[in-house]
Amino acid sequence: MSHPIPAPDSAATPAPRPATIARVVHDVRRRQIGRGRGVAGKREFKSGDAVYALTQIENDGICPRKDFGETLVYRGDAGIIRERWSFLGEIYYTVEFVARAAIVIMRGREMARATR
Repeated sequence: MSHPIPAPDSAATPAPRPATIARVVHDVRRRQIGRGRGVAGKREFKSGDAVYALTQIENDGICPRKDFGETLVYRGDAGIIRERWSFLGEIYYTVEFVARAAIVIMRGREMARATR
């Protein structure tokens, strides 16, 4: 004796879940590094501010006409803030160094306000 195969019931089967493409994992402890008492407001810059570099910036392969590892900006070079933007809770600045003909992305802790 054979049993009939039941027809699929759309109400009984759940809808398939969409596949996860990517997952961003953010470590909250990492954001707190380098932030002490009274430091939060000192490194805020806006577009057009004159700054100077506190660190040496080397090419990590992004700058097409420079060799890998070549120094783009030396410590003490003066530049101008072009943009301010954030990514994953960090604030980044696009800085143009006219004397070096370089446009680099820096964090606030890597530069200081220049006196005019």
